[in-house]
Amino acid sequence: MKHAHSVITLGLTLLLFSACATNPVSKKSDFVLMGEKQELALGQKTAAEIAKEMPLMPVNDPLVQYVDKIGQRVAAVSDRPELIYRFHVVDDTTINAFALPGGYIYINRGLLMHMNSEAELAAVLGHEIGHVTARHAVQRYTQAQSYKLGSMVASILLPIPQSLGQISDVFASAIIQGYGRKAELQSDELSIKYIAKAGYDVRATTRILKTLQRLDELDKKIQQDATGKRPEQYHGAFASHPETQQRIAEAIAKTASQQGEFSETGHNAMLAALDGYPYAGTPAQGAMVGRRFLHPELGIQLTFPEDWRVKNSPQALTARKRQQKAFFRMQLENLQKKMAGEALLRKMFGNRQRLENIHTSQRGPFAVTEATVNASLKNVGAARMLASVFIDGTKAFVLIAWSQRKSFDNFAGDFQAIADSFAAYDSKRDGDIPRIHPYVWKHGDNWQKLARRSRHILGRFTADKLAALNGMGPQEKPAVGALIKIVK
Repeated sequence: MKHAHSVITLGLTLLLFSACATNPVSKKSDFVLMGEKQELALGQKTAAEIAKEMPLMPVNDPLVQYVDKIGQRVAAVSDRPELIYRFHVVDDTTINAFALPGGYIYINRGLLMHMNSEAELAAVLGHEIGHVTARHAVQRYTQAQSYKLGSMVASILLPIPQSLGQISDVFASAIIQGYGRKAELQSDELSIKYIAKAGYDVRATTRILKTLQRLDELDKKIQQDATGKRPEQYHGAFASHPETQQRIAEAIAKTASQQGEFSETGHNAMLAALDGYPYAGTPAQGAMVGRRFLHPELGIQLTFPEDWRVKNSPQALTARKRQQKAFFRMQLENLQKKMAGEALLRKMFGNRQRLENIHTSQRGPFAVTEATVNASLKNVGAARMLASVFIDGTKAFVLIAWSQRKSFDNFAGDFQAIADSFAAYDSKRDGDIPRIHPYVWKHGDNWQKLARRSRHILGRFTADKLAALNGMGPQEKPAVGALIKIVK
C-alpha cells in the first residue's frame, strides 16, 4: 500500500508540473502535458503518418494552391500567426476536414466540391485553424495520458482486466473524429472571428452549416432508400445542435454588425477553382456515370441494372440491389504467377465449396471464367453465388454476385447482366468520369431538368445532388443569370 501511495504522489507531481502552459486563445493556464516544442514535433510526426496512409493531392496542384492561399490569409490573422501552416487536400470524396497540432490542416476534395464561395472555404479552414490555435489536440492528448496514468494507479490498488485498463488510439481518433462539443463550438466561434478579420463575409458560416445539414439529410435519404443504414457524418465543424446554431447565429450577428456590408464572398472565384475537377472518383479510383462504373486507369467498365446502389472504395467495388438481399463485389487480384480462372476460383473458395456450371471464353483482352457456387455466409446464411474472373496479363478482376440460395433465381438475371457488361474501357465510347463545370442558370431551368439533361449522371438522386452541390434544396432556384456548378 505504501508503494502505491508513492506512485500516486509521483503521478500527481508530474501532472501538476506540466499544468502551467498558457493557452494562446484564452490566455489562461491549460492543464497540458507538453509545451509548444513537443506539440510541433507531435504534429510533424503525425503528418508523416497521414502522408503514408491518405491520398494527398500534390502540393503544386492548382486546387491545393488555391486552398493554401485562402488558408494562409485566415491563419495570418489567427491567435497563432507565428506558426507555419500547411494546407493539404485529401483526394477523397467523403465530407470531412481535420487539423493536426502545429498547423497541419486537411480538407477532403468531397467537401471542397460543395463549397460555393471563397468565404465558405475560409470558414471551414478557419474552424480547423481554431483547433490548432486553441490547442485542442494537445488537450485531448493530455486527457488520454492522464487516463492512462489513472488506470495504472487504479490497477495497483485494485487489479482489473488488462483490456479495460488500456486505451487505444485515443489521440488519433480524436483528431479525425472531432474533439467534443465544447471544443467544436469554440472552433466555430474562432472561425467567425478569424474570417471577419481576414475580410470575408461571416454569413458564409451559416451557409456552409446549411450545406452540411442538407448533405447529411441527403445521405440519410439515399441510405434509407438503399439499405436503411446510417451514413458516416462530418465530424463536427459547425455541428447541428440547436444550442450550437443559436450561439453561432449570435456570434455572426455580433461580428457582422462590426464588419460592414462589403465583406468578400468570392462565389465566382471558388467555382473557377473547382472547374474541371472530378465530382466523385478519379481516373485512378474509378467513378460511377449514371448506371455505369468506369475505371480509366485500370481500363475497365461495367454497367449495373436499375435499382442497384454502388459504392466504390480502395478495397473493392460493392453494390446492393435496392432494399433486397442481393449483393455484388468486384476486386482486383494482382497475380504473382500464371493461373487459369478456374484455378483462381478454386483457390479462393477452397475445397469445401463445389464449383458448378463452369464456363470459359475470351472477351476482348480478357480470358473469362464463370461458375456458380454454394456457400454459407454470415449475413445471408445459405447463399448461392455467380463468380466470374476476367484475366488480362497479371491482372485478375474477380466479380462475385450472391443472394440467399432460395432466392438466387430471382436475381440471376441481374447477376448475369452485370457480368456480361464487363469490358475494356474505351475513352471515345465510354467518355470521361463526371467532372465539375460552371453553368449559367437560364429561365425555365430547374434541378430535375438539369438532371434529365445529364441523363441522370449521378444516379437516382441526381437532381438532389446537383442542388446540394450548389448549396440549395431541390425546390430552391438560383437567380436567372447566376453562375452555378453542374456535373458532366
